Amino acid sequence: MSSTRPVRILAVIGAGNMGSGIAQKAATEGFPVILVDLDDAKVARGLSIIDQTLSDGVLRKIFRAEDAKAIRERITGTADWSKLAGADLVIEAVFEDFNVKKQVIEKLESVCRPDAIIATNTSSFLVTDLAKGMAHPERMVGLHYFY
Repeated sequence: MSSTRPVRILAVIGAGNMGSGIAQKAATEGFPVILVDLDDAKVARGLSIIDQTLSDGVLRKIFRAEDAKAIRERITGTADWSKLAGADLVIEAVFEDFNVKKQVIEKLESVCRPDAIIATNTSSFLVTDLAKGMAHPERMVGLHYFY
């Protein structure tokens, strides 16, 4: 895996408050983002959180309306994990349950490119413990965000 390869497509797994916030921030920084959750209803809820955050940002003059629109247009929501095939960096942001996180990481390893970086947003578990059993644990990193 090259350490100089740029991140062109970022994905976030988990469309709750944390995942939606990470997706919105990444899109604010210019990244195309894929927001993934278990079903369309959860994805829609996450996109709604982002829409509200951006709307509030416009009202508070943090964003201009056209900037908020551009940010939102960089975010695609889906329940189809196969859409992750082209992602360069995938951030797991599901709730703090070790077994759930392990299942997500296993699934990510099977659907993502072999050189994609898989990150966890855990605040409770060791990254090395989450990476145990991965075919390529060297591609696992911790990226912790605060909501």
